[in-house]
Amino acid sequence: MPRRKEKPAGTAEEKDYRFMTALARGLSVLRAFGPDNRPLGNAEIAERVGLPKPTVSRITFTLTELGYLNYVEDSGRYLLGPGVLTLGYDVMAQMEIRDIARPYMQELADYADASIYLGVPNGLEMIYIEACRTPASMAIRLGVGSRIPMPSTGMGRAFLAALPEDDRAKMVAQLARHHGADWPRLEQGMTRALKLAKERGFAMTVGEWISEANSAGAAIRRPDGYPAYALNVGGLRSIITKERLEKDLGPRVLGVARQIEHVARGLI
Repeated sequence: MPRRKEKPAGTAEEKDYRFMTALARGLSVLRAFGPDNRPLGNAEIAERVGLPKPTVSRITFTLTELGYLNYVEDSGRYLLGPGVLTLGYDVMAQMEIRDIARPYMQELADYADASIYLGVPNGLEMIYIEACRTPASMAIRLGVGSRIPMPSTGMGRAFLAALPEDDRAKMVAQLARHHGADWPRLEQGMTRALKLAKERGFAMTVGEWISEANSAGAAIRRPDGYPAYALNVGGLRSIITKERLEKDLGPRVLGVARQIEHVARGLI
């Protein structure tokens, strides 16, 4: 059965200034390879994706340099490279870590009458990939896909505190440039929180991001100690008080992080 030819990248989508034609073309080349990963030459790829051969040649060269394609010199053709497999593995691992984490998160959410989130770093932010909540915690409307800042949240601070010193210094320098004039204010609270996080294993924020909310976070580490994910427990200050975070919920979210690390060993 002949493969369906890819729709040429561009056309109607180019009417939207946010659409990146070059990226779309690169992805269309990767999609040209079938499940059997049969080697393809530039001419065959060009036919499948509807692009000029010189354009395809530049794309395949770039993808090879980045590790997403392998070049077979004997035949002058390409195969999908390990970079593509890594992308797929990361997605699958996130799906599995959510399944592992969910029951532990929900148990803590029910106990605390609060929101529990699982997140991953994304640039200078954390992004939620799982959420467990109770009715009382719905007042703060955040869910899967929400992005939160690193320097002013329990989750972000926990991730920063768990980084190796050199990596943390580089990240903090990037955060300083990104936040500009707001950085001195953010840095003061963040620095204090990171110091405490190193001592007790969890990081807190008390009304520093959302004024009516408090939270505590803990990193989920790979076997080599490097942080891969982070958890937080948070909610309205009337329910999640600073004292409750320090004495009860902070240690509990740290315990949940360690449980997830143990069960998920091999995925993170």
